[in-house]
Amino acid sequence: MDPQLLQGKQVLSARLLGLGLRGNIVAMRRTFRVEAAVAAAGHNVHAVGVGRKLVEGKPTDDMVIRLYVVQKLAPSLLPPRDRLPEAVDGIPTDVIESSPAFLAAKKLRTRSTAHPRRGPTPAAIAAAAPNEGCTVNRQKRQRALIAGISVAHHDVTAGTIAYFCRSLKLGDDPRRIHILSNNHVLANVNLGQNGDDVYQPGPADGGGVPDRVAELRRFISIDLNGAPNKVDAAIAELRADIEWKASLCTIGRIIGTEKGVEGMEVRKHGRTTGYTEGTISDESYDALVGMDHNYPNVVGLFQSQFRIERTPDFPAFGRGGDSGSLVVSKAALNALGLYFAGPESGSYGIASPIADVLSLLEIELVTDAVA
Repeated sequence: MDPQLLQGKQVLSARLLGLGLRGNIVAMRRTFRVEAAVAAAGHNVHAVGVGRKLVEGKPTDDMVIRLYVVQKLAPSLLPPRDRLPEAVDGIPTDVIESSPAFLAAKKLRTRSTAHPRRGPTPAAIAAAAPNEGCTVNRQKRQRALIAGISVAHHDVTAGTIAYFCRSLKLGDDPRRIHILSNNHVLANVNLGQNGDDVYQPGPADGGGVPDRVAELRRFISIDLNGAPNKVDAAIAELRADIEWKASLCTIGRIIGTEKGVEGMEVRKHGRTTGYTEGTISDESYDALVGMDHNYPNVVGLFQSQFRIERTPDFPAFGRGGDSGSLVVSKAALNALGLYFAGPESGSYGIASPIADVLSLLEIELVTDAVA
């Protein structure tokens, strides 16, 4: 990618996301009251990325710095101090209206507030191979364990098993198998302790003590004080008596990794929406992400992620409970990233690059056929 594009994005990201962070942006919604919209325009940017300029909703050939706002307003309505720059260092910008993202799993408060059990979507059923019960039963107990189905820390509702991995950390037994998912799925947004129980299915799907499959081993802490985060990721060590299979539901056995780039077609299988497809629109994406819909003032800044737009054949790329899903190339069985957030509509998703996930957690994916 053009270094000038990245440098320009970094300049605008530092300036504009700082304003959004102080302005409680993830709680903002579109309004028909012009006065209210104008008053909020000075802290209206919740993400800054790099992608193609949109004209009438369709991408062109021109690469630009993309500024994502809660509500797009005509520049003539705004005072000069609140107008977004049309260019930075000669690089054009594009202002795109888009809802802010939240983590796609919640803490378990009571059973009545947990995610309801959902059946498979028509798109998921159509995408699944004949007789592939893992997608139909993705919110149920499954043994042998497979990736792409319900899982969670005992104090979290439900998320998704991304895949299976081995620890490369000095002193760890490389023969021990772990499951990979998000911090907020396996470690309850930094609150988890080493050895905490992980259930499959997650508590929202009826999981309890008899469904213990793993113990939390480590996670990358999420900073909630404005410092940038690179990943939302954690691992839990499988219990020795748990049967597992190195395969991702409806997709298959992962054979490698690669970098997700703009324009790449991708897929995932998650606990809630099952199999879905999308396209990477921004391969370097900085965003303010809400940690909990009930507490919109708790926000994390995530840098150098990638953004995925849903394809028209699917109503959403991901929704609540899909957190932790492994994002995979549509063209090959290569892992690209770890999905962790998006808007309630599921119109887009945010994923951490797989290279950062593996490096920071000191792990490798199981890409051989050992199980």
